[in-house]
Amino acid sequence: MTFVDRCTLLSSRVFSTFLIRNKFLCKNTSRFHMDIKNETKPTMEITNIPPIVSIYRHAMRTFDDNFKMDFTTNLNKLKSMMDHLKAEDFAFDNSLNDIETWRQPLKAPCTYIKVFEDYQINMSIFVLKPGFRMPLHDHPRMHGLLKVITGAVNIRSFSEYPLTEQVSSLDLKVRARFEAARLARGIHRRRRLFAEVTADRVCKANAETCILTPTISNYHEIEALDMPAAFFDILSPPYDTMIEGIGPRRCRYYEVANVISSNLVELEEIEVPKCFYCDQAPYLGPTLA
Repeated sequence: MTFVDRCTLLSSRVFSTFLIRNKFLCKNTSRFHMDIKNETKPTMEITNIPPIVSIYRHAMRTFDDNFKMDFTTNLNKLKSMMDHLKAEDFAFDNSLNDIETWRQPLKAPCTYIKVFEDYQINMSIFVLKPGFRMPLHDHPRMHGLLKVITGAVNIRSFSEYPLTEQVSSLDLKVRARFEAARLARGIHRRRRLFAEVTADRVCKANAETCILTPTISNYHEIEALDMPAAFFDILSPPYDTMIEGIGPRRCRYYEVANVISSNLVELEEIEVPKCFYCDQAPYLGPTLA
């Protein structure tokens, strides 16, 4: 083999090796980029979770007895998450914001939209016609969060007097026996109680979330102003779930029987006001559960 032939063969081998190595590097580089894409996919999915889905998941954790040691922290976080909710997060039907919708002859003064419910929580939207007041009612041994998403409402809340932040388990048992005995005597013996005004303010769609507890602001009435108004709320446990020693949770309605002072009144239980009834509309937002 001549010197020229040897040089030609050597050059061919070097060139071949160069091509093979570059091909290998390209394949690995491609695989590397694919790995990065796959690794970032979960992050993208987390970022794109709809707000109401995140709130639903955190609400389930907040009111789960397995996490009761962190209840206060979780409740405050849930409130903060709800503070940012907007009507579009629910794919809210804008026709319910139209005054003409509420002028239809057979339209109920309130529209109820069921978002989610199980034995642990109830999530729903109420839409009120302009000027309509949801009657004063209670939430027996329940926590609640309320966020206005369209329009504006005046919320007037009461706490049973004397005002207490905590109720002992013994006190709850005493109240349960008293309540069971009262119900056994007949519905005509309506409940009367003293209550302190704990809130009386206008809330708009940019307002913070309102909170009620089994003892604080547990009684309230909500009035729409000059436009239709909608609010989203979470209640736990839901109405009709059982209270030990009493039976199902029932929503009771009240009126102010006596005004004691500027911030103290006497409430009396009444029948469900005939002016308060609802029709229903479908929930159009992201799927929950």
